[in-house]
Amino acid sequence: MRFASTRRAVGFTLVELLVVVSIIALLISILLPSLKTARNQAKAVKCAANARQVGQATSMYLAENSSFFPPSYAYPTTKSGGWSLTVQSTSSVPNGYLHWSYFLYSGGKVKEEAFQCPNFNKGGAPRTNPGPIEDAWNSDQIDDGSNTSPNTLVDKQAVRMAYTANASIIPRNKFTPALSGGQRTNVLVQENRVKRPGDTILYTEYLSNWRALGVIQSGKILVKSHRPVNVFYHLGSGANEYQAPETNPGFIYGKIGLPKTAEDYGLLASGVVKNKTNILDYTSGIPQINAVGRDHPGGNDKNFGGTANFTFLDNHVERMTPLESLRTRKWGDRYYSLSGESEILNMNAQ
Repeated sequence: MRFASTRRAVGFTLVELLVVVSIIALLISILLPSLKTARNQAKAVKCAANARQVGQATSMYLAENSSFFPPSYAYPTTKSGGWSLTVQSTSSVPNGYLHWSYFLYSGGKVKEEAFQCPNFNKGGAPRTNPGPIEDAWNSDQIDDGSNTSPNTLVDKQAVRMAYTANASIIPRNKFTPALSGGQRTNVLVQENRVKRPGDTILYTEYLSNWRALGVIQSGKILVKSHRPVNVFYHLGSGANEYQAPETNPGFIYGKIGLPKTAEDYGLLASGVVKNKTNILDYTSGIPQINAVGRDHPGGNDKNFGGTANFTFLDNHVERMTPLESLRTRKWGDRYYSLSGESEILNMNAQ
């Protein structure tokens, strides 16, 4: 004889299910910002580790080259990378650019991937002349040969660049008046000339908006990821460092006067600069400090916050905002890579 079971099937009521769902949603809303912060911090740490590797590779390069820093870029005279301080084209770059990154990774001092940072799409900005590999190109990009798709014109530069150099240490290729277009010219810098190596920036991260590093040409972006950053202004010639007479002192950090604000240093708000183009050329009227990254957590100013990793000449790495790097005069006390009077005046010190 069978007896019907009197046990009731166990289950959740609708109200209980809704309570559980609400609790899970609340936990997710609490945890997601923390997870996002943790991911962003991890990216910043990875970028700092890569930046330190690049700094160490530079030290090895200095040991092999009489303590002279490389140029930020040069116009090679041959496709194999031969170059000269004085023999360079003034009208075109038929062999692509020869970039400071190439001096380091081509000799095995560091892996090419070390020039990348995970907060960038594809790890960094593309080369000016990406070459024959399709993935080296970004959409809407044009190269020096007016090409918009893979071709044979290629730079000797890391395929993706997240880092840029301090122009006062690692200069552009304007080594003659014909190249500079002014009275002053660039010179290569020897390491022992820098007075405070542990307090002077050598490299930093680019802004992750690659379009901000380029100029619009035929409706496309000609990217300038080979350029260094010059944060100094001359009282006579402004942002064009080459136009000032060689005997005229007058380089400064930002405008003269107190109190100093972000605008006095030429900084644009973080939300604005991330949508800009052409901020690496003085002709744009936008100070080059705006090309420095603001992609990592940190910075108390909601308008000018966001931090970048900065590699110093002694290879240590610090994370700070671009504004802090200016206020504490971390870019140096002399425009070492420029001929003539090059001391940075203290007229705007706080």
